[in-house]
Formats: sequence, structure tokens, C-alpha cells
Amino acid sequence: MNPLEALAGQAEFVARNLAYNLDFIPADKLAWKPAPSALSALEVVDHTAGAFKGMQPVLSGGSFDPGGFTPATTLAAAKDLIISAATDYAAALRQVNPADLGKTIQLPFGMFTLARVAMFPVFDVMHHHGQIAYIQTLLGDTENHFDQSLM
Repeated sequence: MNPLEALAGQAEFVARNLAYNLDFIPADKLAWKPAPSALSALEVVDHTAGAFKGMQPVLSGGSFDPGGFTPATTLAAAKDLIISAATDYAAALRQVNPADLGKTIQLPFGMFTLARVAMFPVFDVMHHHGQIAYIQTLLGDTENHFDQSLM
């Protein structure tokens, strides 16, 4: 088994649960920011998708490129974007040769092993999942939401 299978599974799980949690933010609040310098729920999704999409070419020897996708402007687009970005990233993780995990990769923000690089988008989506949950609480929803179909 590829040692990155668990990481791929985490990417898919957390992205799908983040998408599920978007259903609990009112449609008219998806672009709302809790502070001028904060991200809205839509911007969180765009940022997270950019991390997945930007790091995916690095897994196969390419360069980091977080652009190249259409930002989400609706709930449906946001859910599709984060799920597809995570699914594509997970598929790319499953193709990484385990023998390459020790290779050093130069990114715009430093040098890291491929093993560490592979983790960056996954813990990024976990972090941003928390931001979505926080936005929900600021809007009055204090329940924890987990997509039971993922359990």
C-alpha cells in the first residue's frame, strides 16, 4: 500500500466535510467577512482549493502554482471546487513513488522534503475547516456539523 493512502483519505474526508459545513452558512452570508482583513467562507474555499491545486504538480516534479481555476461565487460552485480539488490531489498523492518522499523540494516559501510538502494542503484544509466552523458560530449556529455519510 502506498504510504500516502491515509493522507489522501484525510484530504478527501476533510474537504467533503468542509463542503458539507458550507450548507450551514446562509447563502447571503457566504461572502461575509467577520473583519475587513478576514476571509469569507467563499474565500476560504478558494484559498484551500488553491493549496490543493497549487501543490498537485509538485508531487510529480512540477512547480507550485496556486492559480489556474475559477474562484467560487456560489454555494454549489464552492462545494464542487473544494471536493474536486481534494479528489484530484488525493489521486495525485496515490501516484507518488514512496522512494521519492525523501527528495528535497524548493517552494516559494522554503525547502522541504516531498513527504512534508505532500502534507501541506491537507493540514491547510483542516485549518480552514475550523475557520468555516467559526464563521458558523459567529452567525449564530453553535452546533457541530459532521457529514454522517463520511463516518
